[in-house]
Amino acid sequence: MTFIQSTAALIGAACAALQPAHADLIGANYSTGALFSIDEHTAGATSLGELPTGVMGIASAPDGTMYAITDGIAGQLLRVDQSNWSVDPVGRLGAGFTFEGGLAFDGSGRAIGGSRLAGGGRGLFEIDLATGSIGDTIVLGRSTADLNGLHFRDDGVLVGIDGASNEFVSIDLASGEVTTIASLLTPDAGSVGGLTALGGVGYYVTAGTVSGADGDNALYRIDLHSGTQTLIGSLGPDAGSGFGIGGLAGVVPAPGGVTLIGLAGLIASRRRRN
Repeated sequence: MTFIQSTAALIGAACAALQPAHADLIGANYSTGALFSIDEHTAGATSLGELPTGVMGIASAPDGTMYAITDGIAGQLLRVDQSNWSVDPVGRLGAGFTFEGGLAFDGSGRAIGGSRLAGGGRGLFEIDLATGSIGDTIVLGRSTADLNGLHFRDDGVLVGIDGASNEFVSIDLASGEVTTIASLLTPDAGSVGGLTALGGVGYYVTAGTVSGADGDNALYRIDLHSGTQTLIGSLGPDAGSGFGIGGLAGVVPAPGGVTLIGLAGLIASRRRRN
């Protein structure tokens, strides 16, 4: 192989390594724990792996690390390895019985979870990423709110999907006040779901179609400021099995291990040898 050919092959391999491993949305099925890559253009879902059941929120921190939270009396914080989709349990939330909800990270890396709480209350809480334990609960001003997805906008405002009112809302973390931004395009978001952004574009998913979930098992595009929405398509029977997708994340891609600086040095060294 000539120097030019070998160098071209090296550049090709390096460029492939620099591409993000997964450019699509990531969704976790609440009932089965199945993890899917969801195409943001078609809503097509491709199996990736499996998490524990009961995922009520999944999100990527600013550093690219993916986390998920599960509900129930033993709800916990999980760290998700995106190289092989294995799960590392961090610790118990200690929130008592929780059901449904969401997970979001602000620009500083602070993790906020939200759920239906024991006794029927609705609240948000900060999560310690080192231990999984939660801090003080922020009681929501809308006592009937059922937040099935959470996301921090680029202006720092926390927004969510309220499945009970079928609305896209903003949440004031200081007061707990919930404010309607827009009604949802779907006739019924259902019992679980998720909200995230990918490349600055907002997306939300609705629950499955089984009785009790009562969603339309679909992916929607949403403007995170105005609430304007577009139906993308059905998630299909695998992603929508049982209660359907209970958490949706936009991957923050990390480049591969080969850097352009290192590549330049290697090419220069090869040129000297040749």
